[in-house]
Amino acid sequence: MNTITRESFAAYKALNPHDARLQALTLEELFEKTGGRSVNYDNISYASKPQAMLGASSWDCGLGIGYVVFDCVCLFLGAVSLRSALTADAAEEIAEAAKPVANQLTKYVETLASAESSKTEVATAVFGVISTIYSGSCLGAVISAFLGSLSWYNAVLYGATALGTIMAAVATDGAAEIGIIIIELATAGFLISDSIKCEQACS
Repeated sequence: MNTITRESFAAYKALNPHDARLQALTLEELFEKTGGRSVNYDNISYASKPQAMLGASSWDCGLGIGYVVFDCVCLFLGAVSLRSALTADAAEEIAEAAKPVANQLTKYVETLASAESSKTEVATAVFGVISTIYSGSCLGAVISAFLGSLSWYNAVLYGATALGTIMAAVATDGAAEIGIIIIELATAGFLISDSIKCEQACS
């Protein structure tokens, strides 16, 4: 679901109750400013240029968590192509946003990094990462960090759309979403690589 709904827009506003500008925004005004309700994750950009992949020895546990969480969000939203745009700065922002649940995420990183994990186990771990962020009330901060340097109106559009996708998935047992993630894994070798480096940095 790469389109915003009235429900996901309301949920996004509820996630940011102290943002007066957002609270005053109507869905109609948002459509007028963004040209519609569809989103294309390829349009997300980051303030600094993509940096070379860091070697495992250059990572600390927090940065590793940031990369893995970003990878999982990409897979969850069907935005795999966005992974190549990730910078260490953006990963650090995401790590900070996910910090309250970082300890809980390490068990999923172990599954993601293990050569013995099946595709279903890996996809279930991706779902677990997102569900943990959601239940730990970190989702708003993670989405904000994920959106990079989009303009304010586009950040609202993309943020509310992403929130709607995640809320719809975690409200179920995740079976449908896990099936989609399994398919996405074919083009997501970065997830395993990042998870292995993250596990090494956290151990």
